[in-house]
Amino acid sequence: MNRSARKQPRILLISAKHYLMAELICGCQARGLEHAYLFLGGISSAAELEEKLRVEVDRFAPDFLLTMNHLGLDREGLVSEFCRQRELPLLSWFVDRPDLFLPQYRNLDNPCLAYAVWDADAIEPLADAGHGAAFHLPLAVDLSRIHFVPDALPLRNVAFVGNSMQAAQEKCWALSAQSDRLRGFWEDVAGKFTASDTRDLSEFVGRENSEAGRLREACEPSPRAALDSFVYWRATQLHRLKCVQALLPFEPVVAGDEHWRPLLGDASWTYVGPLHYYSDLPGFYRSTRINFNTTSMQMKGALNQRVFDVPASGGFLLTDYREQLAAAFELGKEVVCYRDVEEIGDLVRHYLANSSSRERIALRARQRIEKEHSYGHRMATICANMKRLFGTPA
Repeated sequence: MNRSARKQPRILLISAKHYLMAELICGCQARGLEHAYLFLGGISSAAELEEKLRVEVDRFAPDFLLTMNHLGLDREGLVSEFCRQRELPLLSWFVDRPDLFLPQYRNLDNPCLAYAVWDADAIEPLADAGHGAAFHLPLAVDLSRIHFVPDALPLRNVAFVGNSMQAAQEKCWALSAQSDRLRGFWEDVAGKFTASDTRDLSEFVGRENSEAGRLREACEPSPRAALDSFVYWRATQLHRLKCVQALLPFEPVVAGDEHWRPLLGDASWTYVGPLHYYSDLPGFYRSTRINFNTTSMQMKGALNQRVFDVPASGGFLLTDYREQLAAAFELGKEVVCYRDVEEIGDLVRHYLANSSSRERIALRARQRIEKEHSYGHRMATICANMKRLFGTPA
C-alpha cells in the first residue's frame, strides 16, 4: 500500500535492548496499529547494522521508527544517517533525562529526529540544544500485566518499593573521571540540590555554586553526563532516605536492593528484597494499605512509574507533590500527596484510619488510568504528534 493512502501509520520499533518494547507492542495492539520490532543488539559491525536496518525497512515500509531512550540508535550515528537519507522520521521516547544520554551519540543534527519526553521540563533544553522537535509524553501502564487485583487482602500498613540508588551512584562516579578526593564535594552539591527548588542541575550549579559549575564545564561530554547522573542519584538517595525515615514509626516494609539495610539500620522496618515487576508488584500494591512514593531528583516536576502502577493494581498511593501531577490526576480525589516531609506522618495516620477514603481514591485513580494512561493512549498521542511534525498517517 502507498504510504500516503494509509489511514493509520505503520510503526517499526527498534532497540538494542528489550527495554519497554513489550509495552509499546501492547500499545500498538490496543490501537490496532501495524507494527514490527527490530532488535539491534549484539551487532558486530556498521555494515551489519545498516544491512539489517535496510532489509527490515524495505520489507515493512514503516511510516516512522520508534525507540526508547535512544536505545535503537548507535553511538556513531549510522541509524540517524540512514533515516536522514531515507527521509524516514524517527521518534525517541525518553523516560529518563535526555541530557544523560545524548552526549554519547553523534549525528543528532537531523531533521528526521524527534523526541517525546516523560518530563515536560525537558522540552525547552532539547530545543535550546538544537536537538529537534519534542513533545510531552508521560509514563503509562500496560494494563494487560499491571492489572487490578480484586481479592488481595491487606497484609501490611505501609510500604515503599524502590531503589536505594547506591549501586547507580558507584557506577556513575567511576565513569565521571573525577578524583576521589572530590567525592565529598559533589555529595555536598547533591545535598544542596535536593533542598533547592531548582529542577535542573546545570542551572543550579551555574547560579549557586560557581566551583561546581567550573568543574562540571571542564569535563568532556560523556564524563559530565556521568557526573550529573551521580549527583542526581545521590540527591535522590538523600531525599528518599529522609522520606522513608519519616515512615519508621509505622514499621514500614521496604522492597528493593540490599543497600537499604545499612541505610536504615536497626530501626523498626522490614526488608523484603526486590520484587518482580509483573508477577509480584500488582498483588503487593493491592495488599498494602498505603503505598508510599518518593520521586527521583532527576525529575523534580514529573511523575514516576509508581504513580501509575499502584492505582492500576487497585492500590492506594501517597506520593510527593509534583507540578505535573495535576494534569494526570485530580489532587485529593484520585491521588493524595505530601509537599513536605513533615506532612508524611499525619497523612499516613489519617489514611490508615480511613479505609473507605483509601478505597474511593484508589478506585477513582484506577478509572482515570483506564481512560487516559495506558500505552494505547500513549500510542495515540505519538501518532497525532508524528502527523503534526512529519505528516505521517494518524
